[in-house]
Amino acid sequence: MTKFMPSSLKSLTLLGFALVSLPLILALAMALVRIDKLSNQGANAVQQVSKLVYSTRQVSQLLVNMERGASQFLVLKDPSLWQGYLEQRQELLALTNEMRNQPELAATLVTMLKHEEQLNQDLSEQLTAYDIEALQRGYGNLNEAANELYRLSRQAIDAEVLAIERSADQLRATVLQSALVIPASLLIALLFVKLLMRPINQLKPQIGQLQEGNFDKPVAVEGVQDIQEVAQILDAMRLKLLDLEQQKSHFIRHISHELKTPLAAIREGAELLYDGTAGALNPAQQEVSGIIRTSVSRLQCLIEDLLNFNMVLDNSSALKPQSSYLSYSLERVLNDRALEIQGKNLQIQLPENDFKMPLHPEHLRVILDNLLSNAVKFSPARGNIQICAELDVHVFLLNVIDQGPGIPKNQREQVFEPFFQGSVRADAKIKGSGLGLTITRELVQKYNGHIQLMDSQKGCHFKISLPHSGVEKIIHV
Repeated sequence: MTKFMPSSLKSLTLLGFALVSLPLILALAMALVRIDKLSNQGANAVQQVSKLVYSTRQVSQLLVNMERGASQFLVLKDPSLWQGYLEQRQELLALTNEMRNQPELAATLVTMLKHEEQLNQDLSEQLTAYDIEALQRGYGNLNEAANELYRLSRQAIDAEVLAIERSADQLRATVLQSALVIPASLLIALLFVKLLMRPINQLKPQIGQLQEGNFDKPVAVEGVQDIQEVAQILDAMRLKLLDLEQQKSHFIRHISHELKTPLAAIREGAELLYDGTAGALNPAQQEVSGIIRTSVSRLQCLIEDLLNFNMVLDNSSALKPQSSYLSYSLERVLNDRALEIQGKNLQIQLPENDFKMPLHPEHLRVILDNLLSNAVKFSPARGNIQICAELDVHVFLLNVIDQGPGIPKNQREQVFEPFFQGSVRADAKIKGSGLGLTITRELVQKYNGHIQLMDSQKGCHFKISLPHSGVEKIIHV
């Protein structure tokens, strides 16, 4: 009997613990099933995000290529250019056909394709007699539809991330509720929940980093084998995307620099033709040379914006710590814009003080140039542009304020999106690329700052906030 009691008590204890823990075990088993489902959902979401972002960007690029090919055909009347336009159009149709299975994009896709089909039909019927300005207007509408596709894809991405977060929250709630069923197992259940949720919470921000295009940090979590396998898959995808980003950045830098040399010669030749240095032109030739001159100038601006945008996206190596002076960067930008400022007789109000800032000099120049170029472009004749800078207790503030027409309220959330063109048009001869404010935002965010479009009764008011650390006020003697 003395030998039976310890053995019986041990068995009863184990049996009691098993019976008490049975609901928790069942709940935990259900939680494991949901974790596996959540892991698969996360992996599928990352794949869909990559494919959706790539497809919407490809649509924008194909529309740009089609507009360029059609415009060149109308001017040069070269059949090979028309054939190239048709090939680009077939690529567009094939790509959009693959995107039709996305319900969020379907309505916008149908509308865009109807407009493109009508534009192509009119162009095919009239060919070289088609008005180039009408072509540019038509593709302007198509580009706006492509921007809408990009915005909708971002919403779809946010919805996927929100769904994963909700599933994780539901899983947490289920496990916690199950733990409350048996008070004796509460401590074990809480510990188990913590062990389960820790790798998931580690994985969620890393998926967000991939969504934002940051491929530098490895994806790694500690936890159950399934979560680790998902992390390994994500890390392999990260390495592939990082390699593609590096190849893209290298290609863009190479091709942009290669284009600059012949483009300079083409621009010089176009200027000579337009000015009549190589001989007088008849009215038709003068018109064609004017189109070439304007297009070459716009192409040069697009190449410069492309280089700046590539500089923003290049995360392959960390920049060495550098500093720059606000007054010197402003002087460089104002010298570059001197002719435009004099042409409109604008008044520029500069900051009262100078500041030394822990920013790469080229980054600060690009930020100021993008903001001031918009201010100059949209300002009325004899207008005033204010540039204010101050060092607060916690942040450094830089404000650029103009007296232009401003931005409609319904478009203010879109001004920082790539390739967005607002409904308010400037009187500038060269059309912008729609990348300036996007580049500015990305560069400011590189330094843990943010840029805002502030409310104003007239004109645009952009405010940049940067961390206080490293900024020095300079007092010139």
